Amino acid sequence: MEYPKIIKPSNKTWLIRSGTIIYASSVIGDFLETGHYAIIRERNTIGHHVLVGVHSYLGPGNVIGNHVRIHTGVFLESTTLEDNVVIGPNVTFTNDKHPPCKICVNEYGGGYAKQGAVIGASVTILPGITIGKNAMVGAGSVVTKDVPDNMLMRGNPAQIIGHRPKKRHPHT
Repeated sequence: MEYPKIIKPSNKTWLIRSGTIIYASSVIGDFLETGHYAIIRERNTIGHHVLVGVHSYLGPGNVIGNHVRIHTGVFLESTTLEDNVVIGPNVTFTNDKHPPCKICVNEYGGGYAKQGAVIGASVTILPGITIGKNAMVGAGSVVTKDVPDNMLMRGNPAQIIGHRPKKRHPHT
């Protein structure tokens, strides 16, 4: 993945809605769009054409690729999202197996979603979990183990139910 080297704020390329807070020291590409009251903390690396939804919180240390959609109410911290990832509303990537242990946060970190992954609404992903390339996680799932590439998982705890359908929606 290639990421921008400098911050390029411009009225022509960024659409930052009211109440949004962007901390210094993040590196952000062109065509960032935020919903109202999004928070982007320090030490984030964000690619081009990224949408961060209303009331989403991007804590420190995320790496976000290009063409990523982060819907409303999402929590990310120390998480990596590769290119073309879609994160549904109210998804939480946890980053600490033993809160509030500060050592554990550094030991496990957040999750990792590989290229083309789709995560449904209200999914919780435990620390250090990897969502595979083109994998899909069903709404309301709690992901306690890695999701293999091209698989479909759902439930609490999430279980593999098959391969992600190869036929794409006609509007994507």
